[in-house]
Amino acid sequence: MSKVPARSAVKTAIQMIHRLKPGTSLQILNFKKDRSVSIVRHPNGHMDVIEQGFVQQVWSVDDDTASTVLKEAIPREFPRSHELRFTVKNAHEKAE
Repeated sequence: MSKVPARSAVKTAIQMIHRLKPGTSLQILNFKKDRSVSIVRHPNGHMDVIEQGFVQQVWSVDDDTASTVLKEAIPREFPRSHELRFTVKNAHEKAE
């Protein structure tokens, strides 16, 4: 788990999703861990972006569309956060 400044969270998330292996997920959490944006990469190359917090939504996207969705979802879920927690997990592991 690493803490990333909220100002660079979108850029960091986009860089990290390109390096995700199939079957892994990237979780972005606020300090209290009550809101999150998760990206799960599937073996077929597609990803699920799961937004849990102010908005409950799931998108099934490819690499190009994922960056657009993250640019909208991260500022919406973490408007007043200064630091965000980034965690890479196996997709089958349970969320905290």
